[in-house]
Amino acid sequence: MTIRTMSTRLGAAIAASTLVLAVPAVALAAPGGTTTLATTTPTVAATATGTASNPRCTPAVFAAAQQDVEAALASRSATLTSLAADVRAAGALTAADRATITATLQSTTAGIQQLTAQVPTATTCPELRVDATSMVQTYRVFAVVAPQTHLAIVADKEAAVEALATGDEPGIQRLITTAQQSGKDVAAAQAAFADFRSQVAAAQAASNGVDATVLSQTASSYPGSSPVLVDARNSLQTADTDLHAAKGDLSTIVSALG
Repeated sequence: MTIRTMSTRLGAAIAASTLVLAVPAVALAAPGGTTTLATTTPTVAATATGTASNPRCTPAVFAAAQQDVEAALASRSATLTSLAADVRAAGALTAADRATITATLQSTTAGIQQLTAQVPTATTCPELRVDATSMVQTYRVFAVVAPQTHLAIVADKEAAVEALATGDEPGIQRLITTAQQSGKDVAAAQAAFADFRSQVAAAQAASNGVDATVLSQTASSYPGSSPVLVDARNSLQTADTDLHAAKGDLSTIVSALG
């Protein structure tokens, strides 16, 4: 394999992991749709990522509050469907991580579906309040399940890229050595390769164990899970930066070897 081929292959793999990494920022930073009614109408529902707001409900606004909770449940159902599709498409997920995520998505989906069937039968504000609180606090779709799924996908993708990079290191060194034996000045290539190895090692250190950390978080972990998930994303972003630096090193090697 030529150095140009290695560079193209690794560059594509790194770009793919970056595209996925953009997703968790939204899941962590945005409430995923706060369930509120008009300002003049008290709402029984809670924010998507926070604990249940002090829900208010009176017979006069019950129908509107019920519709609000139904819409919030529909939003969570759509998110869970999308997450399941992301997992199916994530070729780099390890078998163990895929099984863990799938089990979480299945149990969470079952719970949300149960509430979806239950909420329309509620006839009192206390009943609706219990369902709305359970929707948020029992399942934490937006605060825990969505970000942990996305972050695990990214972590396994980065691990696959790192393995690809380390697997190519002997071949890169051989190409540099061959070029040197042919009389080419390889000082720049050798320096870039040294940095390449350093950047890949740094990426491995940053991303190591992130998948296990994020997948150990549960709905009951909230709000303690939030800083854990943010730290995990920061670690993956660091690894992503390292891998892009390694990609730049490969470009330097390609140019140096001609």
